[in-house]
Amino acid sequence: MAKSYPNFSLIIPNFNGSNFLIDCLSSIIIAIKQCPSSKFEIIIVDNGSTDNSLSLIKTFFKKNKQQNLQTTNYKLRSNMGFAFAVNYGIKHSRYNYVVLINNDLTIKSDWFKIISKSIFQNHNPKIASFFGTILNKTGEKYESQGLIFFPSGKCLNISNGKNFLPSAKPALAKLIWAGSGALVVYQKNIIQKIGYFDSDFFAYLEDVDIAFRLNKFGYQTLYLPQAISYHLGGGTSHLMNNFRYRMDVRNWFYFITKNYSTPEILANLFSIILERFRNLSCLIKKTINIYGIKSIYVLPRDITQIYSEVFKNFFKMRQKYFQIQKLLKSTK
Repeated sequence: MAKSYPNFSLIIPNFNGSNFLIDCLSSIIIAIKQCPSSKFEIIIVDNGSTDNSLSLIKTFFKKNKQQNLQTTNYKLRSNMGFAFAVNYGIKHSRYNYVVLINNDLTIKSDWFKIISKSIFQNHNPKIASFFGTILNKTGEKYESQGLIFFPSGKCLNISNGKNFLPSAKPALAKLIWAGSGALVVYQKNIIQKIGYFDSDFFAYLEDVDIAFRLNKFGYQTLYLPQAISYHLGGGTSHLMNNFRYRMDVRNWFYFITKNYSTPEILANLFSIILERFRNLSCLIKKTINIYGIKSIYVLPRDITQIYSEVFKNFFKMRQKYFQIQKLLKSTK
């Protein structure tokens, strides 16, 4: 049977994204037109937005109907978090290639054409994920050429903040540790196999968590440098004060407890502790910058809540570690 071009389910979690969501959708519609051999669906999972996001979306799709595109909107009763919304979208998706797209991101018109061609030509069953280049909104600097992971419990976007030179010699496709969850393609059947995104993370580091699992199960991510997108970054989180920094502190504890064996924790203990102090220091600085004098009572409150949640969920996260190990053994 001849191999056919891939079909895509695009999952866009949304929370009060009315200021940038239409730009995102417009760029997607243009890119889809370059892939007439593929079928697409756009699934927007709204996390209880209080703005006019949903009415804008409905109006937009009425004006932009396409033969190879289906659209679905799901409205959750409250903000259940990025990870929950992504899982909800995956579970309601039709096609095997699921594309996670942040609502404050736009893609170049040839993005899907490049991704689709690469998937069509791929013969490596271990490649479970595809990732392109993410630039900042103006296209002047890199946001990410993929993720690089450190055992200390640290993950960085490759080339973040470096100048992007359009005239530079095009880079070649290559394998990387993982792609950022801002815009990444996964094979749905593999995500179902290794377990969905962890909704206990709520938001941030859920992409690192699932990338760690993909690597543990022997899967790979292919980086396609010519598939370019532009990311506003923090389009939603900037409305939520120090939320991102609180999640960073808490979720790294979740991540290590869930994914590291006891020997791995002991072998990297010193660097793990240093990184956790770095996370905490960042939270303190950002909270002071955001709240000013109010940080006198905001900081103790937030820090108490963070560590209370860490201790409360310690055994739950540790149980997940043993569940993952059991699943790993069963798939060998």
